Amino acid sequence: MGVLRRLFRSAGHEIQAHPFATLLIALVLLFAALGGAAQITSVTGDQAFTAENPTLNTFNDAFDRGSISVLLRGETTDPSTLRAVARFDDRMSTVDDVAYVNSPADPVRAEYGRIPNSQSKIERVVGSPDVTFIQVVFEPGLTQPEERPIYTQALDAKEWARFPAGVNVIITGSAAFSAQLSELIGQSTNQLLGLAVGLMIVALFFLFRGVRLRLLPIVAVFTGVIYTFGAIGYAGVPNSTLTSSVFPILIGLGIDYSVQFHERYEEELERAPPRTALPRALSGIGPPVFIAMLAAALGFGATWISTIGSPAFVWFAQTSIFGVMLTFLAGVIVLLPILTIYARFRRRGFGELGRHEVDQENPDPSDDADVDAHVEDDSDDERIGAVGRALGQGSRTLASNPGIVLLVALILTGAGFQAGQSLDTMADTEEFVPQDLPAYVDLQQFRSVTGGGSAVQYDVLVTGSGLKQPAVLDWMQRFERVASDAPLIQGVDSPATLVAEHNGGEIPETKGGVQRVLDDVPEQERQQYYNDGYAHITVIGAQDMSTGQTLSFISNVRNAIEFSKPPSGVDATLTGSAVISTPSVVDQIESRNVTTGLGVLFVFALLLAYYRNLVKATAPLVPMLFVIGWQNLYMAALNIPVSPLGASLGAMTVGIGAEYTIIVMERYYEEKKQAGVSKLDAVETAATRVGKAISVSGMTTVFGFSALTLSPFPILADFGYLTVGVIFLTLVASLATLPPTLIVLDEASDRVTAFFDEPVQGEAA
Repeated sequence: MGVLRRLFRSAGHEIQAHPFATLLIALVLLFAALGGAAQITSVTGDQAFTAENPTLNTFNDAFDRGSISVLLRGETTDPSTLRAVARFDDRMSTVDDVAYVNSPADPVRAEYGRIPNSQSKIERVVGSPDVTFIQVVFEPGLTQPEERPIYTQALDAKEWARFPAGVNVIITGSAAFSAQLSELIGQSTNQLLGLAVGLMIVALFFLFRGVRLRLLPIVAVFTGVIYTFGAIGYAGVPNSTLTSSVFPILIGLGIDYSVQFHERYEEELERAPPRTALPRALSGIGPPVFIAMLAAALGFGATWISTIGSPAFVWFAQTSIFGVMLTFLAGVIVLLPILTIYARFRRRGFGELGRHEVDQENPDPSDDADVDAHVEDDSDDERIGAVGRALGQGSRTLASNPGIVLLVALILTGAGFQAGQSLDTMADTEEFVPQDLPAYVDLQQFRSVTGGGSAVQYDVLVTGSGLKQPAVLDWMQRFERVASDAPLIQGVDSPATLVAEHNGGEIPETKGGVQRVLDDVPEQERQQYYNDGYAHITVIGAQDMSTGQTLSFISNVRNAIEFSKPPSGVDATLTGSAVISTPSVVDQIESRNVTTGLGVLFVFALLLAYYRNLVKATAPLVPMLFVIGWQNLYMAALNIPVSPLGASLGAMTVGIGAEYTIIVMERYYEEKKQAGVSKLDAVETAATRVGKAISVSGMTTVFGFSALTLSPFPILADFGYLTVGVIFLTLVASLATLPPTLIVLDEASDRVTAFFDEPVQGEAA
């Protein structure tokens, strides 16, 4: 502890001696961060939940051609409509990274050489459908950022083609969905930031009374958020649905750190001049807040490790870790130098402080002197206020009855763990996005017309040698028969289907015969089945499958592959983003206890390494373990489902909530050092002096997190309600269950120490 105190004391001396230079460093970092923020990209949909996978990469490069689908409703065979279709077709065919365009204009132009003026001639070729489609197919292997400009070009081409007023034109597909979702994520991030800042201002204005520059923490934390944008930009961490939730969280946590610095600095100014108040304040509050920040980072680190196979959660954890560290840094290099400059120029304060100034011959008292110097006067009592005194008295009362308090807390925790087993879950990635998002509504319309579209098409990549041999095609037909008999599988389309369709329903007996059939198939069609030495089988699933049904479907396909026995040297693997992302999301929910356990273990190891004392390492975690159980009762009461994001909250709770318990515990032991102070006296004084501060910082954190409740993304809104409740429960646990926990553990420690210190009978006195 002494090393950290000395480091923070030295940092305090440097900041108070060079506040303008410190702010200059902060400004340089700010400009550097803006450069990194400009490099941020975004990833949406299943791709955000799909880990790096060699088989998937191979499939994407060979067969995964993204597309835009244009749904036409109305007078689809009117000559003016078909001419507009032809104009759209021709324009999109020239766009970069577009492989080809399929439209109803193609067979009509092939038949007549042009679009005829007669609707009857058109209907002789394409029939008389009320609904038709244009498909814009991309080159394989494009990333989402590369696909989005094609969607923009399609919107422009729609206007340029001048479709008749009687035709409803909807542009949908993966690129359209990704582009709109990416735009909404950016808008949501900005809106949530604005809401969080606004709520912070309200919270600080009404809750952080009695201090100068009460809104200054907003400046510090917003600087830290910009630093975080820069860091993830330089580190290549993309923005996603989950990542956008981090920034309101960071505003809440960053405010917490800055409020703690601000409050302690104000307290020290009551008894010392600015040049000694800052080192004294930073050496006192810096270590516990620093350890609390590391605990929060380790909580997010537990999420990182336990979700290593799901990029969106890893990006969430990485952004959070960057954020807590950089908002802490901003609190030190932005908030404190500004407060120092302000204190220097507010000369009126120095006269009041003069009576509390330390001996000028010893202007830099030792750490112990810092700890022991508690001068109380009217201004100090006014700063504590009625709330602080009430918190102190309440904590003393609870600590006086530790058995009853801890028993009630334990019973509620047990009930919470029991309730957690029956909570609903949110595992479908489509449930994460706003259900009224235009692109999502359009996609649903497209699926209803086409019988599901790509959402129910799953892919099998076939690798090996001799993929055009009749024996391999015979196996594909065998696989089709086995798979079609399995539940939830609606059909199979394979190279064997293609070859048989172009050969009178039969598979040729020789490889040469197969090749002759394939040579007669148009290249665009053939490449959907064979490309780059690989083969592609499409398996059609039932519409509107639940998450559980999707997992069953995946299992059924894999069992069908195994049961049909592919020939020696041939490997068939079910792949695709949906195949990988759905189990990944479910695993994240099911492993939430492991994630929580990792968080507890990491924070315990940190506290044990810092304090080198089992009691001090254990005490801050006991209230957090209570909260982990209580949060399930809260979720059950509000019908909040367990989402993949919410599954990480246990580890986050331990990391974030440890700050409050550490600060209370630190002050308890600080007070206990005073001569003649009992354990209950120490509890009361600790809760009186820091209870109000952590309540203010905790409530400002609640305000910051509450911005998430207004997110248009259901997963973020639910997470917002959940975090608001958990932070409030954490505050309650810190002030209600930590004092009795400290009393119990302290007394147990004293008894153990007395036992080992007691002389052995017969030993010389």
